[in-house]
Amino acid sequence: MNTLNNFSPNKIAIIADQNVLQLFPYYLDKLYADIPKFVLPVLPGEQNKNIDEVVYLWQNLQELHIDKKSLIINFGGGMVMDLGGFVASTYQRGIPFINIPTTLLSMIDAAIGGKNGINLNNVKNAVGTINLPQEVIINPQFLMTLPHQQLLNGFGEMLKYALIGNKTLWDELKALKSIHYQNIKKEWVNSCMEFKEKTVQKDLYDTGLRHILNFGHTIGHGIETWTLNKYGDARPCISAEKIPHGYAVALGMVAESYLSYCHGLLSQSAYEEIRTVILQNYNKILTPLSDDDISEIVKLCLFDKKNIDGRINITMLETIGKASPNHWVSKEECEEAIRNLIVEA
Repeated sequence: MNTLNNFSPNKIAIIADQNVLQLFPYYLDKLYADIPKFVLPVLPGEQNKNIDEVVYLWQNLQELHIDKKSLIINFGGGMVMDLGGFVASTYQRGIPFINIPTTLLSMIDAAIGGKNGINLNNVKNAVGTINLPQEVIINPQFLMTLPHQQLLNGFGEMLKYALIGNKTLWDELKALKSIHYQNIKKEWVNSCMEFKEKTVQKDLYDTGLRHILNFGHTIGHGIETWTLNKYGDARPCISAEKIPHGYAVALGMVAESYLSYCHGLLSQSAYEEIRTVILQNYNKILTPLSDDDISEIVKLCLFDKKNIDGRINITMLETIGKASPNHWVSKEECEEAIRNLIVEA
């Protein structure tokens, strides 16, 4: 692996998911083979993306005398990309880092674009930076090790890219009869990555156009945070597995497509197609919700970073394959969208 061109670090700190380390204990050995490496394992799970973990990593970097001439490698899924990127961006006011994503979600989303962050009071990515990695190394072979839940997690984000910018991709994805790593085409992964990279190049600091990448995320993050707050580590599930980010975004896309339809942007037939395709794979995530539950989810949507003065900002769809950012909706509209979402769930 050739990285950073002419950069030759004095030391390398590897921030890695401990489960990934068990699966690929020697994967990084050939990278900068003659340079001292220090592995800093972290526990997987969104609940560990917090300031305590950051302080633990900062302290370890300091004890190892990691400095501006050193390099951090983030090795794992989306949680490690977010956490490790934030640590690298803030330690000594920033040292170089590269991302090696090992999940479908992190390959097409978290590893690229430069958004790094941690959760605060279980609010997703409430504290963070925008700082691009020096390089992102993609190896599709990692997908072979992913359980079905993790493939679905990334597939939710893949559907997002199709809905906001690639009707042809949407048509190909909706035709899948099963989601298996052998069915995930490399060109699909590349298409998603290229779309995000081009969007980020036009709006690195997320002031307008980049908001289209958040389609499904305003309500999705509200759902994800609500389940974490209410259930902790024992969340509503498919087959007794926890709800990850991509599942919540999938639900958020259905809800935000509904709002697009209600606001007259998206046709009824397009909305019904989106709802049908997504709920085929994500229709048993949420348990029945009370009015209080729905109200709490919408309150959490208010923490979204695009919101201003208590108004909820979402990205809508004009049609399948074309997004329209920065539309304001009321709390009551969001409640209706969530209620509509779970009628058949």
